Amino acid sequence: MSIFRVPAPSNATDRRTAAHAGPHTQTHRTLPVGAALVVATTLALTGCASSDKASGKHPAATTIAPSASAAIPSASATDAGAPKFDLPPDVHVVIDGFDSNDPTKKAALRDTSYAINAVLEAESRIIVKETPNFARYFTGLQGAQFADTIIEEARTGEIITGTYRYYQSTVKIVNAGVTNVAYCEDQRKGFSKVAKTGRVLMTTPSLQDFRRWSMTLVQNTAGDWQVLRYTWTLGAKECQIA
Repeated sequence: MSIFRVPAPSNATDRRTAAHAGPHTQTHRTLPVGAALVVATTLALTGCASSDKASGKHPAATTIAPSASAAIPSASATDAGAPKFDLPPDVHVVIDGFDSNDPTKKAALRDTSYAINAVLEAESRIIVKETPNFARYFTGLQGAQFADTIIEEARTGEIITGTYRYYQSTVKIVNAGVTNVAYCEDQRKGFSKVAKTGRVLMTTPSLQDFRRWSMTLVQNTAGDWQVLRYTWTLGAKECQIA
């Protein structure tokens, strides 16, 4: 398990303070007014994200089982404007079953997979500012806090290595422009690495390697589904696999 791959939870404040003087500036985000109003109304009516933290499940969600063969979503000739990720050869991303026959759910799951790749791309190198792919697929205050957390951890000199697996995705359309997505993460073969020396900080596999994520995504004017809010459950038994 990567020892630092835990972003700030929904009730956390920005980890950077005046004591952490450094070469980067605080990440700022402003959610478009229209999207903010839609999300505020939706959250008030549904109580999504935080209310589902313990179970990692959404009512009436569509469950998409892992596929028989693992695959990493990639840009194809039909994916106009799809992002390109610069992952080092020692970081592997395995995403199972993030697909749907419903066009909206399919797009939300696709962009969730892009958001996952954006996080791993940022965590796989020493960065001093938010990466373009991260900025594209995360928005709002939590997105800014997540970016700052990754930047702060990079200043310790540690990055990630290994294999990260994602599976058991569910997706629910809340209303036009808002979806809830949840999925499992397996970090048993993912570790932290000292960037300067290449030394891998090995850990013993345990239940703590399994995490259940719940996210609220909003669609921007460019058509991308962006992560606005997220919660996670560490040591999620429902995500434990062989």
